[in-house]
Amino acid sequence: MKSPQLKFIINPIAGFRRDKSFVEELIQQRCTNLDFTIVHTTGPGDATRLAREAAETGYHTVVAVGGDGTVNETASGLVGSETALGIIPRGSGNGLARSLDIPLHTPEALEVICRGKTHRIDAGRAAHRYFFVVTGVGFDANVGHKFNTAARRGPLPYFYIAAREFSTYQPEPLRLRLDNEEMNLTPFLVTIANTEQYGNGAIIAPHAKPDDGVLEVCVVKPMNFAEFVMHAPKLFNGKADSIPLITYYRSKTARIEKSGPVLFHVDGEAQMSDGPVNVSVIPQALKVIVPTSYAN
Repeated sequence: MKSPQLKFIINPIAGFRRDKSFVEELIQQRCTNLDFTIVHTTGPGDATRLAREAAETGYHTVVAVGGDGTVNETASGLVGSETALGIIPRGSGNGLARSLDIPLHTPEALEVICRGKTHRIDAGRAAHRYFFVVTGVGFDANVGHKFNTAARRGPLPYFYIAAREFSTYQPEPLRLRLDNEEMNLTPFLVTIANTEQYGNGAIIAPHAKPDDGVLEVCVVKPMNFAEFVMHAPKLFNGKADSIPLITYYRSKTARIEKSGPVLFHVDGEAQMSDGPVNVSVIPQALKVIVPTSYAN
């Protein structure tokens, strides 16, 4: 029987360690019984193109080796296909990997690729982009925009930028339309979640599930710095739903309208829309390789 074909898409500049040769060596050592190829991205959009080409030519699995941006691009090229996404997390946030219980340690993540199971999850669509973890507007989109152009990556630079921006950030009024709700708001942020967390273990939507065909909408009211410091630990112990400044809704669609262009993010990557941002969920749109123990 012919061995399933795998394609590893490596982002050479993702995460803290830019040299990815050790990952390639590990793949060569551990995947001797698999039919695989390794390719590198050279710029934005490469991973989506490479993943789509692999799906069109019948690859069984395409493995994203990188951070949330690489995973998002790779998965975007596989939506609606029978080719599965594998993840070797090498970024700073690793939101989808954490949500699917995929190990952050490379050898263990590679073991999941070789011995895991396939599981279908939903994909989100926000304007012109797919998302698989979260999308949103407000403070986190603003921080994401600044972080995307920062010289250093990782949790500490992200938190430094967030702390710096907090003192000057001015919430903007918007209209939010959901399946059964319509509201005018001036929120600190609005996060629309397919999975429970941003990444780095920060759980913004404890009840979000990536395979239930519904999105969790989190509306966070403006807060002062003391309130931010007081409630921030709840993001990391799964108790964000006990924060009185957050209101949760469940919806299959959302529409975010505001005066002028809308800055939003998809899985942490900042985007700009000239008009309203329409958000929807595409149920069971993506096959992912997860640990055999995974049970959402």
